[in-house]
Amino acid sequence: MRLPRLAALAACALLAVTACSSPDGGAEADIADPAVVKLGETVVAFSLSPDTSADNPAERRQPGYLVLVRSDGGTRLIETSGMTESHIAWSETGLFFSDDTRDYILGKDGLVSFENKKAGHQQSAFALPGDKGFVSVYNEGFSESGYTNQVAVSTSTGSQLYRVEGNYFMNALCGDVLNGIATDAGAHSAASADIPGMRSKVDPSAQPELLSQLYPATGGKEKILAWRGVFDAGDHNRHVPCHDGVITFLSDYTDADGKPRTTVVSWNTGNGEYTEQPLVDAEGRPITEKLVAPETFSQKTYDAKAVREGHLEWLAADGRIMSTGIASGVTVPRFGTGFTSDSDSSSQASFTDRSITLIQERFDGETPVKIKRFDRATGNLITEITVPGIAERFGIRFNLRGMAVPPTS
Repeated sequence: MRLPRLAALAACALLAVTACSSPDGGAEADIADPAVVKLGETVVAFSLSPDTSADNPAERRQPGYLVLVRSDGGTRLIETSGMTESHIAWSETGLFFSDDTRDYILGKDGLVSFENKKAGHQQSAFALPGDKGFVSVYNEGFSESGYTNQVAVSTSTGSQLYRVEGNYFMNALCGDVLNGIATDAGAHSAASADIPGMRSKVDPSAQPELLSQLYPATGGKEKILAWRGVFDAGDHNRHVPCHDGVITFLSDYTDADGKPRTTVVSWNTGNGEYTEQPLVDAEGRPITEKLVAPETFSQKTYDAKAVREGHLEWLAADGRIMSTGIASGVTVPRFGTGFTSDSDSSSQASFTDRSITLIQERFDGETPVKIKRFDRATGNLITEITVPGIAERFGIRFNLRGMAVPPTS
């Protein structure tokens, strides 16, 4: 999981069409006018989510922003009412993003938005194939029935929202079907008790993982597909790959006997069966012995496009791009990026067929956000962008959350 951070700077009030100067008198921020903003020459987009810590509670929450970055590091920002954890999807139509009251699509011809009041914590966002719109998942929290999420379907003409039972931390788009993997199954949990292997011998109250179809809705509800007997799972990458109906992801969990496992999983959405392989290095040793420090494994990052030629590629906390054989579990380093994730910094990775784009922020309120794009086949650095220090310029407390790049990047 990415580590949150606070920018320890004094906040200034921001309006949708105005700007404020940085504390040191730097250049004014380019806050875009929603009436005229266009996608333009944006090469990377990322979101800034207001922090909701004890000294920055939700009732005094700052607005959120979508940040549009040009190749020269120039930025435009679109102000929103905010989302605790926001995610972006980019299709040929344009960029989809949202806040707790509206959904937005930004294209070459401008910005359109629709009212869609929903939970203020986003799980994921995907572009549906064939430019059929976008589907996204939001965490509504505990309910009378158990635990509910919300699914939104957004097109250029409007948005629809419905509830699903369970907390679907991980999501995968398989063709035009959205599937979710829940570690809290809500009201469905009781049904799993009758299935062999779905209760922990160490903690009988621990829940197994649930795989469900979230979109299209079946009779207005989620469709239960399968269960997986894992517990205390830490595999919460929001967007995971799916090919030919098989979801692939890295999984860090304890088994029914309480033993730790670190594996690569292939979960078939058609028949519900799954296979997994332990993650090992080239010498056959568990990766946590020599290759990856066990305490940093949870800081890995990858996305729905991370599978290539039978391997799942991912960014490790130490800045190396790793490649894991899905059939074997054998994991080897491919190349270093210099972008790390630790107590002082956080990095994210976005994959396309041609490239891997990384973004890094440091938690000092001064260092500029940096972006690197690598050729995916060779590992060669293609471009590097320095973005002026967002925290320094605006003096707000925020987290750098979702990022997206053009599909053809």
